[in-house]
Amino acid sequence: MNSNCESYGQAGLENLTVRKVYGQDRIRYLRCHSCGAEFSERKNTAFWNTKIPESRAIEVGRQIAEGTSIKGTSRLTYTHPDTVKRLTLKFGQHAQDFHEQEAQQLDIDILEMDERHGYVASKKQQCWDAVSIDAASKFIVHVAVGPRNTDLIERLMQGSHRRLAHPQDLVLMTDGEASYRTLFPVIFGVSYLPPVKARWVDLPTPSIGFLEPLPTSKSSSIVRDKS
Repeated sequence: MNSNCESYGQAGLENLTVRKVYGQDRIRYLRCHSCGAEFSERKNTAFWNTKIPESRAIEVGRQIAEGTSIKGTSRLTYTHPDTVKRLTLKFGQHAQDFHEQEAQQLDIDILEMDERHGYVASKKQQCWDAVSIDAASKFIVHVAVGPRNTDLIERLMQGSHRRLAHPQDLVLMTDGEASYRTLFPVIFGVSYLPPVKARWVDLPTPSIGFLEPLPTSKSSSIVRDKS
């Protein structure tokens, strides 16, 4: 695949022909009539150079996407653990590139941010990731990984900011991490409003009640600075 070709990235030009097929999956080897380059149809895809049958590579990807461990995926798919690790990195990089390309100019009004931690290899290796999610659709906007500190929160907010169509007309819901309060005005250019605590309100029926106000319960809100 030649990025300098005049037909690169353009669909429907009919400049590609199949020169041969190869492998158990009968993969097509293509030739471009515009520049003469020859390449596999899997070039620049998640399946490029997987070195195992496509059906098994798909099953490995499904298991990893469901959160199955490396050892568990290896056992369930009859695949060597080293191959599972290699494909996990390959699929992850491909997914990240696709997300970077497509998740732009997002029309989001309410954004949720939070952090969570897990362990790598042992309980001694704690790893944090910070996530921003569209409150309405639950679409993951951005993920940052690293120690739970100001740098992690800053990278999360910077990455989220550049993906939004209107970042200064937004409500952000977070936990009590102090870094949010410090960095919100700097990155989003808007005023910070402190969290609104929920309180229990009794209704006429003694056995019924609700938290008020519901939308801002245990959250931090950001609104456009009207001054």
